[in-house]
Amino acid sequence: MESTVSLVFDSVGANLHTSTDCFLCGGVAVATYRARGKRCLLQLDGPETVPGPGGLMGTWIWQPAGEGLEVRLELENTGATELVLDALDVLAVRASGGGMLDLGTRPEDWSVYQNGWTSSSPALARHVRDSYYTDPGTPEYRWEHFPHWDGATPGDLTSEWVTVISPGSAPSLLLGFVTTRDQLAEIRLSFSDTTLAALIARCHLDDVVLRPGERRHSEQLWICYGDDPLLLLEAWSARTGEVMQARVPPSMPTGWSGRYYYFGASSPGDIRDNVEAMRRHSLPLGTVLIDEGYQAAIGDWLTPRAEYSVNGLTDLVAEIHAAGYRAGIWTAPFGLSADSKAYQQHPDWVLRGSAGEPVSAWIEDDVDCYALDCTRRDVLSWLRETFGVMRRDWGIDFFIVDHVTAAARAGWHHDPGVTRAGAVRLGLEAIRAAIGEDAFLLASGAPLGPCIGLVDAMRTGPDADPNWYPIWSHDLSLPSAGNALRNSLVRASFQNRLWANDPDCVLIRRRGQESELVLNEMRTQAALTGLCGGVTFDSDHLGAIRPGRLKYLRQILPPAGVAARPVDLFRNEMPHLFQLSIDRAWGHWWVVGVINWEDRTVETTVSLAEMGLPAGAYHVYHYWRRRYLGMTTDTLTVQRHQPHETAVLLFKPVAAHPDLLTTTFHVCQGAVEVEACEWLEADRTLSIRLRKQGRQFGRVLYALPGGWSVLETRVNGRKRSAVEVAPGIVALGLTLSGHAVIDATFGQSA
Repeated sequence: MESTVSLVFDSVGANLHTSTDCFLCGGVAVATYRARGKRCLLQLDGPETVPGPGGLMGTWIWQPAGEGLEVRLELENTGATELVLDALDVLAVRASGGGMLDLGTRPEDWSVYQNGWTSSSPALARHVRDSYYTDPGTPEYRWEHFPHWDGATPGDLTSEWVTVISPGSAPSLLLGFVTTRDQLAEIRLSFSDTTLAALIARCHLDDVVLRPGERRHSEQLWICYGDDPLLLLEAWSARTGEVMQARVPPSMPTGWSGRYYYFGASSPGDIRDNVEAMRRHSLPLGTVLIDEGYQAAIGDWLTPRAEYSVNGLTDLVAEIHAAGYRAGIWTAPFGLSADSKAYQQHPDWVLRGSAGEPVSAWIEDDVDCYALDCTRRDVLSWLRETFGVMRRDWGIDFFIVDHVTAAARAGWHHDPGVTRAGAVRLGLEAIRAAIGEDAFLLASGAPLGPCIGLVDAMRTGPDADPNWYPIWSHDLSLPSAGNALRNSLVRASFQNRLWANDPDCVLIRRRGQESELVLNEMRTQAALTGLCGGVTFDSDHLGAIRPGRLKYLRQILPPAGVAARPVDLFRNEMPHLFQLSIDRAWGHWWVVGVINWEDRTVETTVSLAEMGLPAGAYHVYHYWRRRYLGMTTDTLTVQRHQPHETAVLLFKPVAAHPDLLTTTFHVCQGAVEVEACEWLEADRTLSIRLRKQGRQFGRVLYALPGGWSVLETRVNGRKRSAVEVAPGIVALGLTLSGHAVIDATFGQSA
């Protein structure tokens, strides 16, 4: 990643230079706070230490960091009274104060990465002009997705923790907080007509108290400049994961959940039926989830409803383990429903509003679920005890914690020195301490930043839902297959850097069986989940699904572990190209998901350049249609690209000798199931070793240059026949049960 920056301070403020032109000037740092009830402001124009009203001392620190610069604001209360901290603008560039950001093009031509603050909040690279995204703008929507809307103006564009501004034809600018433990943070852009009115990188202190003699610092802001905006975003993810000591599992979890079939009404019998179906069909799924609905009420987690009972639940967990699966459980630990015994016995455990009322975090079955105050010691003890019982006594080893934003709701904390982000971490730290380092923790409905380093996986989008569109089609935060997939593509750079990404469950059942997804939509969900490479769960009644549908589940298991890249993220608000680069000792190839988001059939032409492929000649294979599309050196056209269809295309460089073209056992086409592939020149034999859990039929396809032919093929030493499926392409079909060795010998005509 090319990025050359230097920093100069002068009387006007911070000026940030590239190796050629100054592109940012007039930057300042600002702390807003209250002293003796009076609103105060401390502004810093340079790296010196500056005193402010009430005894607050501020120091603005800039230093080189990696390929860019790191900025933070440090505060100390040198006075005799408490100070109440509101916000820290680690960098503020305001046109009204003489500040300017010039990236070589007009702001109306920019594409700006916008990361929502929770799993379900919309994420996209938003075009400043002509964006298809429409903010519903209701108080309920802003309460749910804009935790610091106060002070914003209509037209403001805010991104949580990180943004990348891509001007199109010129290099891009990244601003991102690489520490996220203590403060919710945002990058906010305000526009006036076609000009930028303000750029602010702000940390929110939520009115925490800074006592005399105490110090506090902002989160660390990283500023980087480079030619490729997507590489900048990936660099931020990697740096943040390193600084925050992210937990990245060595392998991606798989499993089954009844969430989108039983919708909270699954019984122990339903779970047993699906465990039996998993065994009967040899499905390589690793976890069985006891989902929402087993509990008596939100908050009464250790009191299962009568159908489960404590003994029945522990017996069920033992059966799941005996069948060879991990036992998972769903909770929403940071909320107490108004009708729960926990709330009735401990009403003081929840956050309170300005009038002393309990703060509602969400509504479940028309009942308020109040936000837990995770700054209380008794609450943290209760969390440790609850999850300790689940882990130690029940045997649960996979935990989903949902509605995590409840701990970050605004309200009066028992400990006035803890921020909203800090409260989230206290709650998650208590849970992690209770379940241990070896249990798996997946967060959902969460403010993303404070979870880094504590969770193993993170939901990256809204609930999948068995519908392509949400109830209100313009609300990108509502449950739907399309919304879940879009968010997961936009956040693909987080995979293996911040945690394991969870794009939510796939639904492979036929339309009409509790699903409105048509075949192309189901295939797109499967394909993009497979290319995401992270957590992979199914949510169907597996015993009722025909074998012909189960193949789609097998074709995305196990996860590849690495994520494809939305290479056109900053060109298209709905990325059309999801490209996975696969590099092995025996070859390098690319799998690209070409997505048609339209409601109509189109003809889609893509070029090697826009997909990020090196120049050269490539074989092209269409995975879902099982069709060889020929060779290309420039562009490829997908004919009859149907509504909501993802054409999964393999691009394999043309070789001088017979070569493995692809296999059909996995959507990543060789990245998972091909263990080794060796061309033996002396014998003119290609030897392939396959290994994949479960039992599955598929094909191995070979590409033969002109003049070559297949003389013999053997599977595990036994002769098998290969057939020509296109000029120069031959295929061998087989049922793969665990592993196989395939040897193909070729001859060349004179």
